[in-house]
Amino acid sequence: MSGAALGIEIVVVFFLALFLLHRYGDFRKQQRMVLFGTLLAWYLCFLIVFILPLDVSTTIYKQCKIDHEEHVSVATVVPLPANHTSANTSSATPTKSALKPCYKPWSYIPDGIMPVFWRVVYWTSQCLTWLLLPFMQSYARSGGFSITGKIKTALIENAIYYGTYLLIFGSLLIYVAVHPDWHLSWYELQTIGITAANTWGLFLLVLLLGYGLVEIPRSYWNASRHGHLLVKTYFKASKLMTEKADAEENLEDVMEVSGSGTLTRR
Repeated sequence: MSGAALGIEIVVVFFLALFLLHRYGDFRKQQRMVLFGTLLAWYLCFLIVFILPLDVSTTIYKQCKIDHEEHVSVATVVPLPANHTSANTSSATPTKSALKPCYKPWSYIPDGIMPVFWRVVYWTSQCLTWLLLPFMQSYARSGGFSITGKIKTALIENAIYYGTYLLIFGSLLIYVAVHPDWHLSWYELQTIGITAANTWGLFLLVLLLGYGLVEIPRSYWNASRHGHLLVKTYFKASKLMTEKADAEENLEDVMEVSGSGTLTRR
């Protein structure tokens, strides 16, 4: 079963994510790129949840083995009986303190697999979170009529998003470059990137959580006020009425143009 549990869970989780995506989304109505991005995002999230217990059980087993290997017998002094004729009045006998036996879990994963696995999951999730998914979201909401226009709109919308992250990354990079005891390397750049991502993520979490803690109760409070809700509904109705009148005028203009064009052809 060495590593078999990991392989089975990887396959099962993939089909689970595929089933949920088919259950809550229609494959025939979605583009392949959207399906690929969504499936990959769900798959990685489920992998973290299901693989983490295997990693924990394997780590506990390895730590137990290390504790057994590092355990050294302790010498204790035992007094001899009073009528003992030997010149020595005491002797040292080695004893071993009781340690719990180490049981190899059925989900044991060999060495060297989990570090590579977590690196792949982490950096793939980073690319999805910071590059692919925000760009796809802005691209889908864009009102451009061409692929170039949609890409341009998506890049502009994500400029602030990427700019803030690059600002944090640049600040940390300058700090490390100026520090006399630290030297820039590929490992240091990875650490700076991870730190910047965590900082920006925590900032967004605090910002959105603070906004939600105020806005959500306020929205429910305003929804319970019938007078406020009635005034808000009147405002929306008047706006819709104006849009309806504009649409009817545009329809009349189009009908007149199409009617005059038909008469001219005749």
